[in-house]
Amino acid sequence: MVKQKILEVKNSDVTGTVNDFLKNLLKSGKISALLVSQSVPSRKVVFPVLISDPDKLDAKVFAPLLPASTSKIVSKITKFQPSDKPLGVVLHPCQIRALIELVKLNQANLNNIIIIGVDCLGTFSLNTYADFPEKKNPIDFILDDFKSNSDKSEQFLRSACVVCNQPVPINADIIIGLFGMDINKEILIEAVSDSGIKILEDLKLDTFKDVKKREKYIEDLIGNRTKKLAAFIKDKTGNIDIESLTSFFDKCVNCHNCMNVCPICYCRECLFDSSVFDAEANKYVKKSESKGLFKLPNDSLLFHLGRMNHMILSCVKCGLCEQGCPMNIALMDVFIPAAENAQKEFKYQPGKNRDEKVPMVVYREDEYVEVGEK
Repeated sequence: MVKQKILEVKNSDVTGTVNDFLKNLLKSGKISALLVSQSVPSRKVVFPVLISDPDKLDAKVFAPLLPASTSKIVSKITKFQPSDKPLGVVLHPCQIRALIELVKLNQANLNNIIIIGVDCLGTFSLNTYADFPEKKNPIDFILDDFKSNSDKSEQFLRSACVVCNQPVPINADIIIGLFGMDINKEILIEAVSDSGIKILEDLKLDTFKDVKKREKYIEDLIGNRTKKLAAFIKDKTGNIDIESLTSFFDKCVNCHNCMNVCPICYCRECLFDSSVFDAEANKYVKKSESKGLFKLPNDSLLFHLGRMNHMILSCVKCGLCEQGCPMNIALMDVFIPAAENAQKEFKYQPGKNRDEKVPMVVYREDEYVEVGEK
């Protein structure tokens, strides 16, 4: 049973209101520590911190920035031993979906993990956030943009966020809701799971009543984003052939940073970082002689195709790979169409159903029987 409550916003301070809520969770002991974004000392950007002292909490829950994969951080914390105390994790919707995929791949454990999802207004790149060109700080800018029902912030959003049609958290225990709300006055706090309901049961909050308004807002938002996504895929689909891909990745310096920041790439040792592709000098020379020239660093296209083949069905299209690329290769131009097409082919939506296995680990005799037939 879902419980929807209202947080009354004081003095139009949305961030402060949510921080008071999170502090109360820590003070109550219902959550022993909280993974949440907080400003670094320079205050130029925010990064995830694990905080247990409520007096030190100054979270930036609505900061339009995803500097690192928070799902990967949860994986690192829980992979080898689950938490023996309740741990709250405040995550963007894409990172919740990525975390669910990591759980399916035995890379994370949700025992004693309370997932707190936040309606996502989109995120800026690290550099855009740090050197924001507007007079307001990025958090106030995007919140004011939302309040006024404007789209001024879209010019600063990462490409993945512009076409994201899954901005509402799924598989969260608690949702902090903005969509369909007058956030000058109130914010939605929605308990979705038994764990979430238990956390909210002692809090004296009014019941949320205007459900249909929120549902209509979300329906319209997703419909609009889905149209943008379809147009994006149609425009970029021509990139997916060998000749186009070779040209697309020609700036790649083989740093593998896209792999390092990806929430789904979890292998301790990637094939492409191993000794498999090491060779003696004469073999390099032979390759050069056979073609007349031989590009180095080598196998950059093979790396991207191999990585794509490995993780594309679990790709949540968070765009961290593109953000992490030092050469500013527009990786979403390839990864979004490829992920959408592959996931549609297998009728699979990563991060949606906790019990549904990743298609590549399931064998079904009745699928793709036409492969190999004339």
